[in-house]
Amino acid sequence: MVTAWVLNAVGLYATTVGALLIYLHLRHPIPVHLQAEEKTAYERHQKRLRIGVGLLAAWLLIQDIAVLML
Repeated sequence: MVTAWVLNAVGLYATTVGALLIYLHLRHPIPVHLQAEEKTAYERHQKRLRIGVGLLAAWLLIQDIAVLML
């Protein structure tokens, strides 16, 4: 039982770190040279992607803290 708990905690921690690293990478995207119309669509997509990954990372962080505290 203890082994399963430790493996689950380590797996959740690794997933949380991965999501946070992806979020940090998305905060400063690579500059892309696009036309004005394409650029607005690209920026909108990037903003939505940052919000989604940020929410995922926050949820995983909350879960990780809850697992370690309980």
